[in-house]
Amino acid sequence: MGRERTRRWLYILLVIVPCLIGSVWIVRWQDEQLQRQQLEETRMFANIHRNDLDRFLAETTARLETLALVISKHTDIKENIHDVMKQMEKQDVRFERISFFSESTSPAMQLAEAIKQPMFTDDKTATIVTPIIDEQTKRAIGFLVATLRTDYMKQRMEIIYPQASFRLYDEKGNELFSANNLRASEETVVVHLNQAPWLIEANVPPVANKQRVQAALPYVFTFIVAVHMIWLFIQYWLLKRRTMMERMETEAQKLELVGTLAASTAHEIRNPLAGIKGFIQLLSEKHKDTESQLYFSVIQNEITRINDIVNEFLILGKPTVQKFETCDLNDIVLSIHPIIESQAHLHNVVYSLQCARVPLPIRCYKDHLKQVVLNLAKNAIEAMSSGGQLTISLAKQDGWALLHVSDTGSGIPKHVKDKLFQPFVTSKQTGTGLGLVVCKRIVDMHEGAIDIHSIENKGTTITVRLPLRQEVG
Repeated sequence: MGRERTRRWLYILLVIVPCLIGSVWIVRWQDEQLQRQQLEETRMFANIHRNDLDRFLAETTARLETLALVISKHTDIKENIHDVMKQMEKQDVRFERISFFSESTSPAMQLAEAIKQPMFTDDKTATIVTPIIDEQTKRAIGFLVATLRTDYMKQRMEIIYPQASFRLYDEKGNELFSANNLRASEETVVVHLNQAPWLIEANVPPVANKQRVQAALPYVFTFIVAVHMIWLFIQYWLLKRRTMMERMETEAQKLELVGTLAASTAHEIRNPLAGIKGFIQLLSEKHKDTESQLYFSVIQNEITRINDIVNEFLILGKPTVQKFETCDLNDIVLSIHPIIESQAHLHNVVYSLQCARVPLPIRCYKDHLKQVVLNLAKNAIEAMSSGGQLTISLAKQDGWALLHVSDTGSGIPKHVKDKLFQPFVTSKQTGTGLGLVVCKRIVDMHEGAIDIHSIENKGTTITVRLPLRQEVG
């Protein structure tokens, strides 16, 4: 129940909360992207409207200047000027009204007369004042005042981009007209015309909620899926780790149980075993015939084998208090060198020993380490049934003493590699499966480590690492 509650809280903290925070962030980020896109789009269409209005005003101004030039050259037209302007209003949709003034009646006319160019008035209307200049006197003989159709310009704006609101202002900030009166937004775009002292102000349209959802939904969905995949990976990792810990705990309990049982049983076996061994020796001295001696030798060998197994059982039990001393690992291996050499010679194995060139002082119990080396050497020799090469080498690496035991035997099968240090697991027909377990137990007692590298049909290398201590005085 507690584990399930913890898992539920972890799911909330590692999945639900990040999904909520991430989704909000994605929506805000996507909203900013859409708003920026709307801004750029509005600026683009504002420039389009400016170019369109500039072209519209340039054509209109050119038309009025042409009419003014014709009137200045043909004075007889003045009598019918009003008819000409009426006809022009009907033919050209850009003009709402065109008037003729013979004298200057406004500041705009005075300025147009002074600069001899068309001028835009500032009376809140889209009006152009065009002077009629006499070619001989270079003075204004009249003025054409044309009021433009703002509804025509407004209609063009609304057709091109109906999503945004546009307003046209004169140089004094008077609004000439507005197009697409939509809901106002906080962001605006302003562009200035080239043909007139006017400016276009455009409101950037706000992003619709539906548009937000449609844009953010794929990213939110992808983010949620990614977070859940990470959660599943974490769950898998935790489950794998928990399984491994439970397996290690089970193995430790199994080893402890086996060790306790083995130690208690071994003590009980050794007492009668000693008596049997003594009586066999007495019988062997009494019966000297060849057949009896053969039987006695077989019994003695089997008793010796039982005694070795009992010793291994004792080490599997709870470690007894041992007196550790500082010894050179080179000397420990050299002391059992003749035993290993004789065994190798007996099994047609080439044996070589390479001691370190420097002392390897370690805090240890010598007899236990001798048993480790003998067990590893024995396993290596038994793995080379048809002969081979056994190499034991010693070296110093940083703060460690290294013992390498290498053989060219059959190697360790794949199905056994992962269970090497479990009791009673062996690939030998006559093995007990306790040799490597005992070796690891002894190495662990000495705060060391044991590693095995094996390739089938090529050989095995076992490395034992032991921490170095102060050199022997």
